[in-house]
Amino acid sequence: MYTRSSSDEILAYSRVIRLEHAGSQNGTLLGTFEHGSASGQPSDYVIRKSTDDGATWTTLATLTDPLPGAGHPSDHMWQPFLYEFPKQLGQYPAGTLALVGNSSPSTTLTTDFIMWHSTDEGATWTTSGAAIQSGGGGVGAPNGGSGIWEPFLTLDGQGRLAMFFSDERFEPTYAQVVAHIVSNDGGDTWSTNPDGSTNFSPGEVIDVQSTSATDRPGMPTVATLPDGRMVLAFEMCGAGRNCEAHTKISSDGGTTFGTGPTDLGTEAVTGDGRYLGSSPYLVWSPAGGPNGQLMLTGMRTRFASDNSFTPEDRQAIFTKDPDSSGPWSWTPAPLQPLTGASDCSTSYSPDLLLGRSGTSVRYTTASTVGGTGCAEATGEANSGVLPYTSSFDGGQAGWINYGGCWSTASGVLSETCGGSGGNKSVAGSTGWADYTLQGDVRIDSGAQAGFGVRVSNPNVGADSLNGYYVGVSGSALFLGKENGGWTPLQYTSIPGGLATGSWYHVTVQAVGCTLTVSGSPSGSTGAPIGFSYTDTGCFATGGIAVRDQGATASWRDIVVTQGGLTSLSPAPYQAPFDSGSSSGWTTYGGTWTVGGDPGVYSDTSGGAGDKSVAGSTSWTDYTATGEVSLTNPSGNAGLLVRVTNPAVGTDSLNGYFVGVSHGALFLGREGNGWTPLAFSALPVPLAASTWYRIVADVTGCTITVTGVPAAGGDSVSFSYDDSGCTTTAAGAIGVRAYNTPAAWRHIEVAQH
Repeated sequence: MYTRSSSDEILAYSRVIRLEHAGSQNGTLLGTFEHGSASGQPSDYVIRKSTDDGATWTTLATLTDPLPGAGHPSDHMWQPFLYEFPKQLGQYPAGTLALVGNSSPSTTLTTDFIMWHSTDEGATWTTSGAAIQSGGGGVGAPNGGSGIWEPFLTLDGQGRLAMFFSDERFEPTYAQVVAHIVSNDGGDTWSTNPDGSTNFSPGEVIDVQSTSATDRPGMPTVATLPDGRMVLAFEMCGAGRNCEAHTKISSDGGTTFGTGPTDLGTEAVTGDGRYLGSSPYLVWSPAGGPNGQLMLTGMRTRFASDNSFTPEDRQAIFTKDPDSSGPWSWTPAPLQPLTGASDCSTSYSPDLLLGRSGTSVRYTTASTVGGTGCAEATGEANSGVLPYTSSFDGGQAGWINYGGCWSTASGVLSETCGGSGGNKSVAGSTGWADYTLQGDVRIDSGAQAGFGVRVSNPNVGADSLNGYYVGVSGSALFLGKENGGWTPLQYTSIPGGLATGSWYHVTVQAVGCTLTVSGSPSGSTGAPIGFSYTDTGCFATGGIAVRDQGATASWRDIVVTQGGLTSLSPAPYQAPFDSGSSSGWTTYGGTWTVGGDPGVYSDTSGGAGDKSVAGSTSWTDYTATGEVSLTNPSGNAGLLVRVTNPAVGTDSLNGYFVGVSHGALFLGREGNGWTPLAFSALPVPLAASTWYRIVADVTGCTITVTGVPAAGGDSVSFSYDDSGCTTTAAGAIGVRAYNTPAAWRHIEVAQH
């Protein structure tokens, strides 16, 4: 997002928002960050802008310290927070931007929150000066001089602008408290005056206040749930603590969290014994389950058993159903920030920004990269929800490596060090339960490689994880259990063996305690081999992994979908394009070719409704996935599901078409006519000849559609209930183009 111009710049604490109330500029990303000067020069807030979903950034504005007096303009502009007003507040219409930040000159003992507003999407800004000051006394602080830190803006339950922050002005009685104040006019005035004295009710409200004088609750962030409850996340620092992340809930619109200020909430700990330490950041996502999910990240990740740092330190996002009393799960962050440069505070209060549908998340933090050794890095990946896809066209975002030497090229992930250490890379969520994994594996040298399912508690080491490993060797497809050791469970011989350097397609369906495993050479038209195994007392949840043992190996086209079967009947389906064949596909119009590695199926004429159909008309509930590329983005192309009665003609079939165009992902019903059902605008227009991944799940009469660029980025998702879908309750799959040549690859079906 920003690379510093010299080592004099101090970077940390990023914040990124997406405009949602800005008319034609909706979708624009704005970002800023903590900015200081090592040499004492005046600093500023740099406002960065992206109109292509974070791929490129430009400077929109810079905000300088407006305060007079000693130490100003400040050399340290700390802890900024950006907020877009969702409704009119005071004189400011919906869409107004607010930025509050902490001016903390290194030559003085004061800290001041400064508030700016912009009514032109961040191009120009105005300020009235300090909103809160730490000097000159303050409520409960007769000696003054103690700081205020880390402002966070949101709306409270009464629709007022609320500012949460950390307050040291109660020293020495309390080392620090978490508090908030409110504004009735969009931030022009607050319930406390700048010096901390009460302006109007409720004044300053204390939200977290430990009975231990050495405890330092701080770094507050707040997520508001659809039912109005507010969840407060904060760190608990102090003597004997590691700044553990805690949460607690308000059911009265933010007036009281938990049972009151001395209620320290609940520490965030995962089922496999991780906890977050220092500078937490919290959001709520509508994806991840019927209640959505809370997503919490922070600077460090530690083992609860001994407080040592975990292998996924600085790269974990915790997730949890907001109504669950159980432990948290975790998923890898989209990027792994690097440490080492001076004045580059890696992972200090990393920012989370949800994708539009919540199925992806953007993670932004300072990282030791770039020519001057520090940049504000940003990346986006799946938010730990199903469906999950990874084609590796855009790298390895959302994966964490445990041993090995990893690289990506041309949609393939490779591990090139080998050895006997069980090199692995992990993705997904430790909270996933029943799912189907499909993917291709290739042994490049050595003994064996494959996939992990239900993976948790990973670490470097041959069998250092809890979960299952489905591997292939030169002669067998096999299943085993890992838990610090290896327990073989079942295997079957591969007919004719598996040659080194050959791609092999594996499907694993984990349903309850039954794991159903199948495999075949990638692109094979023959029946897959496989078996089912029931593991009493099984690992019930966990993410996915790729792993090799005594080998170097590669992987591609990994798809994970919800649910699965407990037998091989019916068998999972993979299109045969990787073998250069289109066997089993029947065309209706168009000019079709197949070839390449991976195999690409193309319609070079691109007429109005050219289609090709495969599979069985008896298929009912299933998930179809595939990638599509359009030659002419003014047309559209995509996948067909629940297909019956296909024929030549634009809408000559019964079934559903999930298509993508230059600007939208959409769903419609075809029955010798076209009925549009649902759509979502793409965050970034689809360029010609760019691969786009579509996942279409049909369960009963509900069709759920997810789309994401194959190279990664903001995903979109929507569901449609086509009530009374009697004529489209079952059917085959297909591909279809409308007024554009198009190509497809990696087409698979998992029934459930």
